[in-house]
Amino acid sequence: MTHTISGRWQQATMSSRSLLGRSAPWSTLLLLATMLAANPQLAWAQGDRVDEYELKAAVLYNLTKFVQWPAPSYPDRQTRALICILGRDPFGNSLQAVVPTEAGEGGQVLIRRLQSQESIRDCQVLYISSSERQFLEHIFSSLKGSSVLTVGETAGFATRGGMIQIRLDGEQVRFNINLDAASQEGLKISSKLLVLARIVNHSNGN
Repeated sequence: MTHTISGRWQQATMSSRSLLGRSAPWSTLLLLATMLAANPQLAWAQGDRVDEYELKAAVLYNLTKFVQWPAPSYPDRQTRALICILGRDPFGNSLQAVVPTEAGEGGQVLIRRLQSQESIRDCQVLYISSSERQFLEHIFSSLKGSSVLTVGETAGFATRGGMIQIRLDGEQVRFNINLDAASQEGLKISSKLLVLARIVNHSNGN
């Protein structure tokens, strides 16, 4: 699924509207338009086209702006966040394209691709690939007390203990958020993101 973007703010808004569907709430469009407008390199990196995983890469990176971690989670003040991809990486070069090459306010955002669970507690954001679906419970158990934000798109990700599940419903981008899982790790998720999400727990569906 690929969508054409055509003026920076207008382009981002049009892209968000296309991906979310015309009936999407303006707050949803505004949030995702802000994500894309803040990263104009995304819109032009692939010949003025943004596909599903380019958008999801922008969403994953920008989640760092809508989550507050407890202070001990940042021992290195020069690093704003370490985003890790565990398992098969579906983003290709898209995630690297949206992350600024120079440190901005709050420090630099780094990307690390992991093939094992050995270093997952070092991350601030951990995207758990669908390739790791059979290990989810073990991963979540290993992360207890780490204040790592877990993100994925596997069906039932949030109800199985993940914090944020990104999913497509037709052409609409949706979020399932397990607020209890995030709160237990001391993470505070912005109300600007919560109003766009379906709040779930370990027992109320995927």
